[in-house]
Amino acid sequence: MFEQIYGKPWGLLYPVPGPGWGGSIIGAMICGQASVHGSSSSIFGYCGAIMGNELLRVLQLIVLLPLLVPDIAANGPGYVEAAHGLGVAGKRFTPRVKRTNNTYGSHYFVTLSAIPLRKQTGYYKNTMVSLNTVAYGLTENLSASGSLDLISLIRARDGGPVYTGRIQVCGSTSELFHLGASITYLNARVPVGAPVPEGTPISNGFFTALAMVTLGSKDYQLTLSGGLTHDGQEMGRGPVFNIGGAARVLANVMLVTEHWVFSDPDRGFSAHAAGVRILGEALAIDVGLAYDKEFSTKVTPVGMPFLAATLNF
Repeated sequence: MFEQIYGKPWGLLYPVPGPGWGGSIIGAMICGQASVHGSSSSIFGYCGAIMGNELLRVLQLIVLLPLLVPDIAANGPGYVEAAHGLGVAGKRFTPRVKRTNNTYGSHYFVTLSAIPLRKQTGYYKNTMVSLNTVAYGLTENLSASGSLDLISLIRARDGGPVYTGRIQVCGSTSELFHLGASITYLNARVPVGAPVPEGTPISNGFFTALAMVTLGSKDYQLTLSGGLTHDGQEMGRGPVFNIGGAARVLANVMLVTEHWVFSDPDRGFSAHAAGVRILGEALAIDVGLAYDKEFSTKVTPVGMPFLAATLNF
């Protein structure tokens, strides 16, 4: 995000230290500091602190842009002695974009790449408030993840709520070549919006077993996956394929794309998603559009917009 622009007297711009402040953004904006209260072991206080800090950094830029433009025009860029500048004691700094360390290379919007999660690290992802996902690195090469859709849980959907469970093993032979395999269960019918003839037996969900290869780094990568499906009664009559990719086009902005193809001749289905990911030290924001013929086009003719936030831990 953006580095510190001004010093401590500018309360709004003074970075709030420590994870134990429990989301006390108001105090930080007024005083330039936040008193530490409560246990830092609280996961809610920890998450609130990280998300608050990241949002505060964004607010710094928004609030100061009207002031920085005329100040830079008058005094020039860089570090200068400006008696009438906005800085402390006449010393002024202009904003610089800090290139954030990308810790989100292990996943796209829904699927994972073959770049492994580090041991004892993980992330929590919230998509459109309803879909909640957690992933965790059990070892350097083994990770587990799961998700739950809250709307399907509240509505008491037939077959139970929509949820997933995944176990994945992966490793890197070099910085640019990664291999992996995963087994995933999705408790939902695909395609979700497709009509089913009366009397047709319907499974609650299905398994996918995929092998994958990722070419590239965490900033520029392409993942190719292929495998089989099984609904608990019979194996799918065709393979399933997944393609995902990401490219860092700006200092802290990535383009992300993801595509699924289920080639079963009786239940063929494809889904696609594309968007951008805004990178932060501990928080990333995804904004994109998902498309398939059966479900997302019922939201808008071009698909379903979505918004997601990923918090590392």
